[in-house]
Amino acid sequence: MQGNIDPEVLNPRQYFDFLNQVINENKVIGCVFVRRVISSIFYALFNYWGAKRYKSGKKGSGPNGDSYRLDDFFKELSGKGLGYAIYEIFVHRVAADHYVLNPNRISIWVRPWKGLQDDVEISRDKLSELLVYAYEILDYLENK
Repeated sequence: MQGNIDPEVLNPRQYFDFLNQVINENKVIGCVFVRRVISSIFYALFNYWGAKRYKSGKKGSGPNGDSYRLDDFFKELSGKGLGYAIYEIFVHRVAADHYVLNPNRISIWVRPWKGLQDDVEISRDKLSELLVYAYEILDYLENK
């Protein structure tokens, strides 16, 4: 079975705008919310990037060519001067999804940062900062 994709259905701008509104209206409802949102920001960007890549004819792996590697995503964004932004979102995503202590020192196991450790704290303020980075990446993705 092979589906079809219009990358714009995976454009996370409206979602990010909604999150920004939630943050600005002080409606963040605790640690679980912050952790799940950080994770979703990362994967919303990754999926949008993958959809745009697929639509442009750059196939990935898997039966339909629609599965992409994280290191290719990181490499492209780093090459466009956005490495700092995706790094911050990614390490906080790792902390949110794989570590229970907060703050914590995390280890990175994917290229290009494999073997690095970083001190990470998950908070409402950090979520706001990560959303700013997400908009920077999204601006690039929308215009590529």
